[in-house]
Amino acid sequence: MVSSASNHLAPSECPICQLPFVDNGGQSPRLGVRQHQCPFCHKSFGRVDGARRHAKTCPQKGNQPLPPLARRGRKLRACTQCSRVKVQCDGRKPCGRCSSRSMDCSYSWLCSDPSHRQSMAEPVDSKKPGPGRGVDLGLPFLLRNLDSTTQFENERDAARQPESSVGGPSTRMSPESNTGEPVAFIDPALLLSNYIDPFLDTYLKLDGVYDDSGAGAPGSPVPIVSGDTLGRRLDLLSHELEAYSLRKPKLSGSFQRESFQSLFTSENVRGFVIAFSRKRHYQLPIIHWPTFDILKAPLPLLLSVAMMGAAYSHTPGAEPDPAVQARAFHSISAPYIFSKLQKQIDTDSGFENLIEYCQAALLMIGLGTWVKDQEIRRTFICKYSPKLIRVIRDHHLAQIRHDDDESWPSFIRKELKIRLASWSFYIDCLATLAINHPSLLLLSEMCGQSPCSARIWDAETEEDFHNRKADTLVSSHCLVDQMSELMSDDWTEPRHLISSQLSPYHLHAMSCAFMPVIFNLHSSKFPDSHSAALFRALDRWDLLWAIAIKQMPEDERKWLGVSRNSPGLVWLSRQILKAGQTSEAKKWRYFQRIPSYTTSDVFEFVRSLDGEQTYPV
Repeated sequence: MVSSASNHLAPSECPICQLPFVDNGGQSPRLGVRQHQCPFCHKSFGRVDGARRHAKTCPQKGNQPLPPLARRGRKLRACTQCSRVKVQCDGRKPCGRCSSRSMDCSYSWLCSDPSHRQSMAEPVDSKKPGPGRGVDLGLPFLLRNLDSTTQFENERDAARQPESSVGGPSTRMSPESNTGEPVAFIDPALLLSNYIDPFLDTYLKLDGVYDDSGAGAPGSPVPIVSGDTLGRRLDLLSHELEAYSLRKPKLSGSFQRESFQSLFTSENVRGFVIAFSRKRHYQLPIIHWPTFDILKAPLPLLLSVAMMGAAYSHTPGAEPDPAVQARAFHSISAPYIFSKLQKQIDTDSGFENLIEYCQAALLMIGLGTWVKDQEIRRTFICKYSPKLIRVIRDHHLAQIRHDDDESWPSFIRKELKIRLASWSFYIDCLATLAINHPSLLLLSEMCGQSPCSARIWDAETEEDFHNRKADTLVSSHCLVDQMSELMSDDWTEPRHLISSQLSPYHLHAMSCAFMPVIFNLHSSKFPDSHSAALFRALDRWDLLWAIAIKQMPEDERKWLGVSRNSPGLVWLSRQILKAGQTSEAKKWRYFQRIPSYTTSDVFEFVRSLDGEQTYPV
């Protein structure tokens, strides 16, 4: 009777829904029933919401991200290879498409557990072209990025990047106290707001309220003093953006001040700056974070850094997603930043006062190239990029070299200029590849020093800088000389030894530099014999990349950022060069070399290469 009563009091399944209960040990009495487990400690729960709540505060979670939420609808079942090129997959193991092409077929990309990514990573096939052994070829990312039907590919790639622990003033400072209490005085400007001449072209400055980077437009409402310095700067920035939009007929009514202020709060902006600084290795490492301070940077640079940090904070499936929200302000941020740059140019106050505005402009151009709208690309490439490159050319930034005995502040100022010119050139070259736009900054102009190593660049003190510089081989490489050597007829052993000291970052710059050379070769209709030097240079690049990756410690390869895509760029350059020599090139619009400001032309060409056995995946 006792046993019978016990079974009656503790049934193994619900009498209503007929589903089994989960016991205290986390095991279901009946097999085959789905359990809701914590992905970190693997404790089981009877309900998915209970498991989700526990996972957020699980002691074993640490810094690991939560697995993505399951979405409604039909589950995707395409294999990894088919999903990369967006073709139909029959879902078999192996699928029919992979079997017919003798390709490895797996479904590892469907796993949502972040802890499984490393163990399920597919090894690079050493038989496939390009020295990709030891690092991903990066072509799948390039294909997704060239597909004009997809969005936020760069943001997704940036979100997956590891975070460094190196900080700076902006990332180490504690948030200023903001109790939300009203200030203990009345802003006198509020009493005189009806008497301010709206056409008076002067700036109203109140001691301790506004900084020296500028004030709101004449006639605009004066903001109430907020509780922290960064908050006051963001208030001023929102008023400047609003006033700027009202002065421009095309932008009238486009700026939503409430939405801007709800996204770019003091807390959010600090988080965006931290996200950008800790993933600085991914792309555009032009900010010297050990000395950068968001409380002192000009408002255009503060805006562009916050916009880039919001893009780096992309969270797929999250509501709201800061990257999606921030993109809505591209249409006002870009013209505002470049108007400030033009104003600084007109004042003719020297480049030292102009450099931070150039940084803001380059970051905004980088963000603009991530957007796959044809008109937005046209605006950035035809209107904004020429303005920045004119500054680079007028101030000879592409010819700057370091001195052996220069001080840390002098080194920083020169390196900022070198990185501005270098990354402007890289973006310009990629635009030549993607949309057939002629290069604005010539390879022959890049005769200055290449960017220094990240180890020296990230030094936080002058003493640390000199110590790192003493035990680090400082690069004196010049991009135009290295490209000339790669394409020369004579590649002697001493030259080879010098070239073999190139890092993956230098080789990334060289992979970009191939783009305008190939473009000029096709657009000028040179005979095919001129391609021999380029093919030889691409083969030499493969050899140098294999050497550089082999010399790079395994744990440092995670900081390659976009440089890890360099083998894919070189592979694509080789395929473009080969196809340009055949009669089949005439059927592809891409080989007409007409600027299109959309990536669909090059994407369709790359898609046509899918049937070849040499396609690196």
